[in-house]
Amino acid sequence: MKVPLRSACISLVLVTVLFLVPLSVRADEDTAAVIESEVLLTADLPASTSPYGLTVQATSVPGVPYRYLLTIANLSEWSFDSLYILDRYFSDDPDQEEIVHEWFPQPLAPEQSVSFLISFLDGPFSGGCHQMEISLADGLGTILMDCSGPGTTTIWNVPLTEDMMTYLRKPVLTRTEPTGRSKLGIHLTRNSSPTIMEWVREARPAVVVSLGDMAFLADVKTISPGTVTIARFVEGDQSLEGDPAERARQFVAEYASTYLESPGVDYWLGWNEPTIDSVAAMEWYAAFEIERTIAMAELGLKVAVGNFSVGTPEPAEFEAFLPALAVAMVHEGILALHEYSAPTMHTGLGAAIPGLEASDESGALTLRYRYWCDYYLRAHDLVLPLVITEAGIDGGVLPSGEYDGGGWRDFSEDIFSLPPQEATEHYVAQLSWYDDELRRDPQVLGFAIFNVGDSDGMWDSFDVTDILPRLAELIHSKEPELHEPQK
Repeated sequence: MKVPLRSACISLVLVTVLFLVPLSVRADEDTAAVIESEVLLTADLPASTSPYGLTVQATSVPGVPYRYLLTIANLSEWSFDSLYILDRYFSDDPDQEEIVHEWFPQPLAPEQSVSFLISFLDGPFSGGCHQMEISLADGLGTILMDCSGPGTTTIWNVPLTEDMMTYLRKPVLTRTEPTGRSKLGIHLTRNSSPTIMEWVREARPAVVVSLGDMAFLADVKTISPGTVTIARFVEGDQSLEGDPAERARQFVAEYASTYLESPGVDYWLGWNEPTIDSVAAMEWYAAFEIERTIAMAELGLKVAVGNFSVGTPEPAEFEAFLPALAVAMVHEGILALHEYSAPTMHTGLGAAIPGLEASDESGALTLRYRYWCDYYLRAHDLVLPLVITEAGIDGGVLPSGEYDGGGWRDFSEDIFSLPPQEATEHYVAQLSWYDDELRRDPQVLGFAIFNVGDSDGMWDSFDVTDILPRLAELIHSKEPELHEPQK
């Protein structure tokens, strides 16, 4: 009886094994599991003598639409964090306008590759050529020409020069962990309560931005010398008209006496949230900021340039602002930006902005500045200090008609239905998250929570005056030994 039982067990095991064999192994031409494939090209590659480089492959796929597939491989030991590719496709017909595509891949780690497919809906040009400009940083890159016809594949090896390798060895901007003291600060509309100055004495914030109250900032510097102080006036005529240099000189002359009588201000803002809706508009504004920076330097003063509103500018517009940043850097200026989101400050994290690939470390609203740092400032050696001169929750970032609320108090009550104490903790937790993110970026000096000192109720839903003690606790929690109150 034992022998037949053993035979039956062996048979059962064989049947089980047969059923475990993948279906693809038993597929044949009579089943739908067979996938036909075509070998389009097999060729030998010559050996490369360079130890580090980029391998670039371009494949022209004929037909309508005509497709052009680009693949970039990183054959080095460094990450490509600012890789930029521009493809210009043009015809031998001078009357045919060229077609331009830009590509900003995500950071490309060693031994990784990434592909980009470009479609031309009307088919290929007659005698068409692709001119590819590949850049790792300003002045560090190559230009490749591909005039082969559709249905071909071309592979290039781009060896890294010593200058390229020196650049790639530089540390990335965003660190893996937050370090240093808190970067939390405030935006002051009016010094309407003694609580505010008491808070400065207790918290010694990273930054204070004031709208018009220069005497307050002088007191801030006396109490907390390490606090970065920034000031501006209520905006007047901000039309992008006339000669930008002349307008800038007029602007500086209008406030010159006040500037010189206000030694408590580290950096002076110009316009607030200028309306930029095109590259041409940004070029005008960049010229304005360049001349304002120079005029202020002649007075022995420093500036904060930009001060763009949340969610702006767009990439091509920001690129047009780089000349202003170059001049600001020469004169020890800083970059100013506004960042809000809603219904929480986390909303929009990981979202892309037009023209740039999404990054988990950046956002379309909050942490938008990282796109500028990674793709433009680092690549052009223009990493100057920056301050988020307004930050918080603002319903204005939501699509029109979606929600009419204003600041964090409205969202806490209407959206999250939180009682006052829980609402405070909910907002403080978001500010703490944002603070920790900025503490990962050494070039960021701080951020100013909007708003403190709202005396007429205009910004009541944004105001944090009554929760300043809780914000002091938050600052102390980040680096307690650095924040013992001054006597």
